[in-house]
Amino acid sequence: MGRERDRFWEYVEDLGGYFLCKFCERRFSGGITRIKSHLSGIRGRDIEICPKVPEDVQLAVLEAIGASTSASNKKAKTVVDKKEKSVVDKILAKFIISNSISLDLSRSPYLIDLLKSMAEFGPTYKFPNLLVLSTQLFPDINEEAEEHIGTVKELSIKTGCTLVLSNVVKNSKLVCINILVYTPAGLVYVEKITVPEEGMTFSKFIDGIYSAIESLGPENVVQCIINITDDYILESITDFIDNSFFLSVQAMILRKYPWIYLSACASREFGILLVSTYMEVPWIHKTTQLAIVIYKYLYEHVIKFCPSKEHARNKEYSFASQIAIECFALDSILEVEKELQALQLPIASESCEEGVAEIVYNAINSNEFWSRGKKVVQVLQPLLKVLDFIDDQYGSTSGYLYEAMKKAEVAIEQQCDDEDDDDRVHYEAIKKEFKEWQSRVVRPIHAAAAFLNPAYFCSENFTEDAEMQEGLQILTLFLPTAEQEAFSKQLQIYRMKMSDLFTDTAMKMLNTIHPRKWWECFGDHYPVLQNRAVQVLSQPCAAPTCHCCNFEPNDSVDTLRMNTILMEHFSTLKSRNWEPVDLDRTSGLPEYAHEIVKSYLEKKDWWDDINYRDLLVINETNDRFYSSLEPNVLDELLEFNNTRKS
Repeated sequence: MGRERDRFWEYVEDLGGYFLCKFCERRFSGGITRIKSHLSGIRGRDIEICPKVPEDVQLAVLEAIGASTSASNKKAKTVVDKKEKSVVDKILAKFIISNSISLDLSRSPYLIDLLKSMAEFGPTYKFPNLLVLSTQLFPDINEEAEEHIGTVKELSIKTGCTLVLSNVVKNSKLVCINILVYTPAGLVYVEKITVPEEGMTFSKFIDGIYSAIESLGPENVVQCIINITDDYILESITDFIDNSFFLSVQAMILRKYPWIYLSACASREFGILLVSTYMEVPWIHKTTQLAIVIYKYLYEHVIKFCPSKEHARNKEYSFASQIAIECFALDSILEVEKELQALQLPIASESCEEGVAEIVYNAINSNEFWSRGKKVVQVLQPLLKVLDFIDDQYGSTSGYLYEAMKKAEVAIEQQCDDEDDDDRVHYEAIKKEFKEWQSRVVRPIHAAAAFLNPAYFCSENFTEDAEMQEGLQILTLFLPTAEQEAFSKQLQIYRMKMSDLFTDTAMKMLNTIHPRKWWECFGDHYPVLQNRAVQVLSQPCAAPTCHCCNFEPNDSVDTLRMNTILMEHFSTLKSRNWEPVDLDRTSGLPEYAHEIVKSYLEKKDWWDDINYRDLLVINETNDRFYSSLEPNVLDELLEFNNTRKS
């Protein structure tokens, strides 16, 4: 016998994965647990409270969740003075040790919510007893997770879905490959491909993909994204002899499911592109490293000259994010060029600091540093703009990838045309790296998706090119024969921007809703084209970034745990898939809170990566400032580096 439907559903409108509050008329994602939190009036429960909920309803909710009405309005109190934060830290450390909890606890999506909620409730909060946990709370969470899984899979019938293959590595060895499914409703884990100790055959790997496709219904799968490290997979497959793993997998998928296209993870591949650009152009990495040395000195001694930023875009220390942090430091310094040049920097008292102070002083008063710094920002800006779009806009982004790539391509071409002979070779190298990234990530289907994005199609910069035509031809061929003619005719009507499709209302909504929603709202007269456009525009271009994707589930409890974390981690994803992506919304230059940059600076291995002698020659043909420092300054700088390492 199933559980009775919770009575608090009567106060909301069930939208299938979302709910609309009947009191404040706001839309939220989730199930009954989040509904109760919304109606409870208690802040800090990972959802905005309802400002219009009647008192009798609020009291009923508080009674149901076992909360005190007087506690609902309590403000967080300072129990321990800030100077005694170490006491709280030690208590937390003891809790971690005594319960054998992983040291990456801080990455848990629930830890901050838990601490904030307990502080908001106040010191009268008491842990629920075992009976309440086992009979009320856990079943509610399980029900919410099951609702999430059902919603994601159900939506795949309408929007199609993407399979995401993500590797799980333990002790430098591939142990399994998790297969997740994405729809605009979110992300869920479906199954895994286990890698035995002795390795596996290529056919077993492919059979695992086939199994996942069949479980979802092959007709519902639009795309497959591979986010697997090549070295790990090639070491684990015992009989793989072809030159290209990606092309071999693509061939096997197309052989059985010709309408499913294989994509590399745009985020992972773009990280490789950014690192290659950074390392292969000496004056880029030498300038950014020098900039972060200057930034650190200014932060410690002249903090008012470091622009205050609040947005922390990425807290994971991947190599790509380290480059972005260095570029942020450089751009922050460039913002206050005139102020710094007018500043008489103090010389530190300790001898090992004098070298740093002097190199900062000389850099700030060097025309070469400022000109190089501006050129580095100019070079990295279009690349970081694409990275920002990919990392910050995970969701239904396939309709934007091609446009983002074209914008970056135009910017890079312009830079190549404007440069003199000395730097042209470096710009050509950047251009070449970018072209190689395009060939690995941007597929014909992405060009077709860009064509079917009505906002881009109606923009002044739009031009239908050969890649779009190829992608549209592929879409046509993969349709059932009976639908191919209708698709071609409706596609031609779309090209002509006929008024029954591009109505006045439809034109006004071009830039206010996601292109997938645009087609759902206005494409009813052209059902074949509408259906295919919705499917293509509903897919992501990058794999998810959640630590639980690197977790190996071994039973149904692990699976539920993983899907609960995915549901919470990507809770904002659902609302984001109702909104369009504005590729021009930022300059592309990253912004980080000072705490993030400071944490990066304090990482011991960062100092291991710095070659201070190398910093002094930023360009072999133009090194007037960088070669002017006295040898004793170099020695002091190296002594400072050694002190840091110890």
